[in-house]
Parts: sequence; structure tokens; C-alpha cells
Amino acid sequence: MSATIASLLDEYITGLRRKGRKAATLRAYRGDLTAAATAFPQPITELRRDALETWLGEATAASTQARRLASLRGFFAWCIARESLTRDPTLGLEPRSTTRRLPRPVKGETDRKVLDAAIADYAMPYRLIFTLLRETGMRVGEVLALNAGDVTLTPGQEGLHVRDPKNRVERVVILGPNSTERSMRLLRRHLKALGDLPDTHPLFCSNRATRLRYGTVLYHWGKLCATADLLDAAGAPRYTIQQLRHTTATELLEEGHKIETVQRRLGHKDIRTTMGYAEVSDAMVRAELEGGPRR
Repeated sequence: MSATIASLLDEYITGLRRKGRKAATLRAYRGDLTAAATAFPQPITELRRDALETWLGEATAASTQARRLASLRGFFAWCIARESLTRDPTLGLEPRSTTRRLPRPVKGETDRKVLDAAIADYAMPYRLIFTLLRETGMRVGEVLALNAGDVTLTPGQEGLHVRDPKNRVERVVILGPNSTERSMRLLRRHLKALGDLPDTHPLFCSNRATRLRYGTVLYHWGKLCATADLLDAAGAPRYTIQQLRHTTATELLEEGHKIETVQRRLGHKDIRTTMGYAEVSDAMVRAELEGGPRR
């Protein structure tokens, strides 16, 4: 019997699980490939590129189309490696381009001051988490993945070792008494309260002594925004927690820091991503234009 997507799917997912792929990734692959198996019940050797292109084009969102194509390519590469297929039928296909969205920093100096004041008054350890997000521009997942041994507060060497970033490239987030004074002060306080811990112990734990979850941080972000009266008409937070990162990046560029420095701070693999923050900074453009022509 000729192999089909459906007949090989479980074996493929099992192989990915053994390689240590995360549960969310496995669910996404299985979902995409199950949909493909329904659309294409025929043997994989009979799959045609034009039929796959039509199926991919039925996805409403460009991001969905790109994800499905990536799932298919991974699966077909595995099929080729096990000699169930001689050629990837998706060769030559390209996902529909997405519209690049500009970053969305917190608008206005007033809202930023209100937000900073609310963070400064919030309970620990969430005050430290929000302060790190605000001062360093780190991702929430990066902060929650920190272990006690990832923190260095030795004078002149202050930094956070990010081991599980989005782009899979480790980096050190530089701390300093001028750029991240509040973060350093709260980190010292937090580590003192934790006591002597092994380096592998999570920096932020729940009441059950397990690593703090993303959903819990979002819950407290909602409470903070409510306290600061930063809610929209529907009662939802006016700003997302991701906008702390956008705000930090925009402020760094407005202060005149080199774009390469901001790229390193945010952990962007591609500097074009960082350049999006430069484009959104209307204040810089206005200052340049209103300052008159340079001679």
C-alpha cells in the first residue's frame, strides 16, 4: 500500500517528539498535516504542486498559509530522508507575503508616566518582571525562562543570560546603573529574598514552587492596567504587555542610540526588524524637520 500523509503522520510526530520539539509545536504540525491529509488522501508520490498551491491559497491569513507550507516542507523532507519520496512537491512554492505591522509603543508621555508609576507600586515579584520588560525590552518568555544562575550583578559585568530566546540565539542582556537602575535594585532585593539557590532554580516561581506561567503574568498585567485606569471602553487593558518592549525600543532610538545597539538589546536576528522601530518614531522625524535644514 502506498504511503499517504495520513498513514505516516503519527510516525512523523513521534519522531519530532523524540527530538524534543515542544508540545505547542507538535500540536501545530499535527493540525496542519491532518488538514492536508483530509484534502489529499492520495499517495504522497501522486501529490502535485499546483494542487498544493491551490489548497494553501485557501487559507485566509498569510501567516496561516506560511505555517502550513512550513509544516508540509518539514514533513516532505522527512519523507525524502526515509526514502518514501524522491522530491518535495512544494518546491517553488512561496507563501503569500504578509503586511508588516509597525510597532505600537505606549502613546504619550502621560500614559508612560502613569504606567511606570503603577509598575513601581505593584507587588513583587511582578513589579520586578514588569520593570525588566520596561527597562530592557525583553520578551515575557525570556524573563520567565531565567534561572537564578542567569543573573550576574558583579559591578561592571551586570547582565542577564537569555538561554531560550525566540530566535534560538543565546545572548546577554546588558544591565547597568544608568540604563536599568530599577531592575538591578529589584533583582538584588529578589535574590536576597530567595536565599541560596542552585543556579538552575527558576528566578520566578509560583506559590507551588514551579516556574511562573505566562498566563499568570498576563492576569497581573490586567490588574495593573485596571489600577492605573488604563482600560479601553470595553474594560480591557488599553495596552498589551508586548507594548512595553515596543516602548523601550522606541525610546532608545529617540535617545539617539545606534540601531545596532538597539538590535542587540532586543535580540533581533535581522536588523530590518529593529528598523521598524526607527520608522515608527515620528518624534525623531519631527525634531529633525522642525530644526531646519542642515548646512
